[in-house]
Amino acid sequence: MLDLSIVPHAIGGVSRYLLSVARALKEVAQEEEIEFSTLDVPAVHPGVPGPSVDCIELRTPFYLKIPFLRRIPIRRKWELCSRSRRIKQIAENCSIFHHSGVQPEFPANSRSVITVYDLSALEHPEWHTGETVAFAEREAKMIRNGSRVVAISEWTAKQVSAYFDIDPESICVAGGAADDIFIPGEPSADTLKKLDLKNGEYLLHVGHLVPRKNIPFLIDIYYRARERGLRFPLVMVGSSAWGNISIEHDSNVRIIDNINDRILVDLYRGARVLLYPSSYEGLGLPALEALACNTPVIAANTTALTETVGDRGMLLSPDDPEAWIQALLMLKDAGKMAELRSMAEGAQLENWRDVAKRLCGFYRRINES
Repeated sequence: MLDLSIVPHAIGGVSRYLLSVARALKEVAQEEEIEFSTLDVPAVHPGVPGPSVDCIELRTPFYLKIPFLRRIPIRRKWELCSRSRRIKQIAENCSIFHHSGVQPEFPANSRSVITVYDLSALEHPEWHTGETVAFAEREAKMIRNGSRVVAISEWTAKQVSAYFDIDPESICVAGGAADDIFIPGEPSADTLKKLDLKNGEYLLHVGHLVPRKNIPFLIDIYYRARERGLRFPLVMVGSSAWGNISIEHDSNVRIIDNINDRILVDLYRGARVLLYPSSYEGLGLPALEALACNTPVIAANTTALTETVGDRGMLLSPDDPEAWIQALLMLKDAGKMAELRSMAEGAQLENWRDVAKRLCGFYRRINES
């Protein structure tokens, strides 16, 4: 059973990753004759819609729905204390319970599995909200108490192994992929016209404006490159989440928020390049999505991005502004652009079924051990 209760809380890559994994697992598990289901616990996201996939729903106890009387059960954590028992009632034969975050409860007869995206909330708590740090500390406690680990990249697996002193062979490296909608093609002329963009004549960044995305660095090197003749606008897809990062955007820097995947595909396809100078990534889904659309990528040579991008794009130090400025100025050169495009077009990428197959194999090994 895969618990998707974190999806209503998650933003950006975590939510996208989980929903994609859940859909692929439903398909692959059926083929491999594994009983698989997803779970939502509405009590952990009151008033917020649940995941956009079919889930078994753990009903919220009636006493939490009575305005004045619910104060006592909330204070005494009645719902949390009874959650494991109630989950067992709806998943009596559940042998593997795969947590996605937020809530730590699982049936006493099940084996606990946790997906770790990265350790940034533990290693750099200053980058996150107090709530996110609390979730990370809760998961860390579960890992120390014996929960098995799924990592989304080799780099994350190595970090987990070192941080918790766990045998790396016991960690499942699931990997990641771009959704099927992200494929090469021409961008919609209507989409670009509405956004006042020209095909191949803008730079793109995808990711929320949070500290680890290195946004101030990106803005700095972009404007410094403009001072040396760069004329392509910078389009930033994402919203401010935490960290008090703000951008004074003008006609050169445009921020786009709340778009659907269809528009995002058009933005990838029409971009001259995806810029991804993030200083800390457990995977880097936007890089995979861009490469799946044959969009050239320039990314930081740090953390999991060296693994995700590899030789399929250009990797630069996020501490070397001059290297990035030179790379941006290079984008005016047709020959250099042809080299970048050939790197992206030759990329060999996995899909979510590959990820789901690795997870199913991991579930079997845990169940048989």
